[in-house]
Amino acid sequence: MFSGPLRGRSEPMTRALAVLRGACRHGAGGIVTVCGPPGIGKTAVLSEICRQATRMGMRVASSRCEDIDDSRPGAPVFTLLRSGRDPLLAPATYDRLLDCVADPLVFVEAVTTELAALAASAPMLIAIDDLHRADHASRSILRELLSRLTGLPIVWVFTTGKDDLGPDLLAYDVSNVERLDLAPLTRAGLVAIAQDRLGRIPGERVRGYLDAIGGNPRLGVQLIDNVARAAARNESDTVAVEFSAAVAARLAQLGDTARGMVHMVAVADRPVPIQHLVALTASTSAQGWSESLAEALESGLVHADADMLTCRHDVVRESVYACIPKTRARALHRTLADYYLTEVTEPLRAASHARAAATPGDLTSAAALISTAETLMPTNLDEAGELAALAFRTVGPDQPEWLDLGRRCLAVLCRTQHSAEAIAVADLILARLDDDNLIAEVETQAAQALWLGGRIADLIARTERVLRQRTLLPEAGARLRAASALANTYVAKGSDAIRCSEAALAHARTVDDPKAIALALQAAGEAAKNDARHRTALAYFRELRALGGVSYLAEEITELQFLDRYDHAQALLDQARTDRRTAVEPILPALSCAQMWQDYNLGRLDEADAAAGALTESSRQLGNTNHILDAIMVRVSVALLRGDTDAAAAHMLIAQDISRGDDSTRRPVVGVMSGWVAAARGDFPTALDIWRPVLDGAGECNGYWPLWPCWTGVFFKFGDAALDREFTSAATDVAQAAAIRNPGVASFEGMALNLRGRNAGDLDLIGRAALVLARSPRPLLRAGGAESHGRALLAAGDRIGGLTALDHAWDEFHSMGARAKTTEIQKVMREAGARRAKWSAVPTRAANGWAALTPSERRVAALIGAGHTNKSAAAELGISVNTVGTHLRSAFAKLGIQSRVQLANVLHSVPAS
Repeated sequence: MFSGPLRGRSEPMTRALAVLRGACRHGAGGIVTVCGPPGIGKTAVLSEICRQATRMGMRVASSRCEDIDDSRPGAPVFTLLRSGRDPLLAPATYDRLLDCVADPLVFVEAVTTELAALAASAPMLIAIDDLHRADHASRSILRELLSRLTGLPIVWVFTTGKDDLGPDLLAYDVSNVERLDLAPLTRAGLVAIAQDRLGRIPGERVRGYLDAIGGNPRLGVQLIDNVARAAARNESDTVAVEFSAAVAARLAQLGDTARGMVHMVAVADRPVPIQHLVALTASTSAQGWSESLAEALESGLVHADADMLTCRHDVVRESVYACIPKTRARALHRTLADYYLTEVTEPLRAASHARAAATPGDLTSAAALISTAETLMPTNLDEAGELAALAFRTVGPDQPEWLDLGRRCLAVLCRTQHSAEAIAVADLILARLDDDNLIAEVETQAAQALWLGGRIADLIARTERVLRQRTLLPEAGARLRAASALANTYVAKGSDAIRCSEAALAHARTVDDPKAIALALQAAGEAAKNDARHRTALAYFRELRALGGVSYLAEEITELQFLDRYDHAQALLDQARTDRRTAVEPILPALSCAQMWQDYNLGRLDEADAAAGALTESSRQLGNTNHILDAIMVRVSVALLRGDTDAAAAHMLIAQDISRGDDSTRRPVVGVMSGWVAAARGDFPTALDIWRPVLDGAGECNGYWPLWPCWTGVFFKFGDAALDREFTSAATDVAQAAAIRNPGVASFEGMALNLRGRNAGDLDLIGRAALVLARSPRPLLRAGGAESHGRALLAAGDRIGGLTALDHAWDEFHSMGARAKTTEIQKVMREAGARRAKWSAVPTRAANGWAALTPSERRVAALIGAGHTNKSAAAELGISVNTVGTHLRSAFAKLGIQSRVQLANVLHSVPAS
């Protein structure tokens, strides 16, 4: 193959080389994206970047993504780990990594550890060609690697035919990103390539044809090579504009079997093992097949590399494919789909061909699509759901297999949280069913989608309609009753929801149906939680976890938090983090959400905010709106505690944009937080108008938020500021009801005493409340109790006692970084004539530089700068690896650096504290 200089790309190469030099000289990482349409020369630029990186002494690894990837998800990542003369990983290390491939998070951790160790010894370049063809697993792995290897001297080079890499790969605020948009080559550039390859300046006629190809390097090289071959044979020049016609003519000259081979290779769009072609072309004799293979090779359209057959060039493949009639192409795709599914068990390849072949009524393609979807469910929810939806659209209701395939599709769509698609599929199936028990089975599946989609009114109406049928089997009826009970936890009064769920559970136990029992346990747990009966809810969720596995661990952890058992909750979170059985993507957001609330409730605001940011990104990937709302609730709360009302309002805009479901049954997250933002801006009437409906129904509540101690305190504070005694009395009653239902839990009992004392102006009661709240593990409540007591003591004329209590509150709020609260307390104490040196010792946080870092960011930066990996820093600090990455990216942005080497230099210049 000809190897010559890269022509016409000096400007993009200069920018790419600057990134490489940054890695070699300063230890800075970066991303280089090479973008442009097919044939523009992306691969040539990438190859030259790799060549220059090798000359600079960088370790280089590369791979390429295919439209139809290997049967194993993440194949491009595996390839680059063992590519080239000097592979990144030794065979033994690579084999060890393969042992944990089934565990995606463990695999990512292992790869991160190996790459981080290599980058510590020398800068690296990791190149992936045609990233726009990458499968979901590869993108997921790369997304994690980009996040976890932040700051290391690793340059990532991607070529892509799309406009950008996508939000998932550019969501980590990587500051050193160079996008190289390749423009068509000028005539001078193409002429220079022609001179390199021909050894002479091409004639005017050839230069005219070069003008006609629009500056496409691929077509230009093909044209020039045709000219060179023609010159060597003393033939007239061939031209690119005749190329497709020439390909068609060559195909027409081939025999049927040889032409079928070329067609098959073009449709496969990748090298095909020759032994596969034997079966795919179904030749009648070995001798005839060998002759046809020789004929196909002699045509020059394909060539053999070891035991693989491939098109000689992408332009050749595209031209061959363009010559195949559409019906013939679909038939070939269908043949490949069936072969990869049934003969060689490679469902990913089968699915890609099934997509291309799929037409209404195509059962083979539909079977390949749904089988692949079921295979991908544990690791790739989005792709599995999309394949299931396409499979269902492919088969018509007049086909005998439609119902069974449709129910399989519905099951996948429900489990992958594709709620709208699942409901649409269920409705189409139900429209063609008459059997009451089949209808009940499908409605039970639809109930899961309706619950996830927040369509609670529809869920209740549909389940009740089917329950009125008298011919249902006991199991079907029990499941529908449990689904109806679960829906009622959102809309019924607390006591009614409890009675309904307990009756459904008793009935499910009588029928002894595991699915019905699991649904009823979930309903009973939700009803008890909404009614602030947290010991009862904990018992239900523990039983549910024993029946349904680790998928329900987060619910158990949340109940422990409500009961002030944060040490036990943390023990379960730590176990979940180290237990490989829980390290699967679909359940990770629930556990991350539980850890986020653990951090927030224990006053670790930096960790909570960082975890909320990471949770938002991961939940967007899964389409999990509930966890996104939880994350935004934490971000708004943290922003308001820090006094940043504008940031809180910005987060609220996101929450209002993504919220889905019935307005009347949606969790009151948006309302509660909108009210707090309004109150923080001094608009108390608006805040109370928003909150009043929440409080009015809190005694018989269909959501647990109003009964949580922190919210009753917020409600009371602003109701008191608005001088609305009716509102403060309502908040007091709610807190008292929650305390009665959770005896011995300091957070509930202390808050109830606090509000009773403040509402009645009873100093002794407020003092008792402060003592009870001092036993709470939640610093926000401890500080609130001390603040209330201090204010009351000052009002009663006890200046010394009041200032002492307020000092204690200030210290608690300060330790959390709750600047809005420390400012409020300082104002009260100044009005009482007090001054404290510690107030002036608290500097205003700078926007940039070391002083701008939060305490958590400093701890992470110190560990990373000292040589820790993200994983070891996470273990040292007891936080997640994703949270470490979030802190590290924020620290890099504030410090204006791009590498861990630069971070170490910054740390050397920071005075010891």
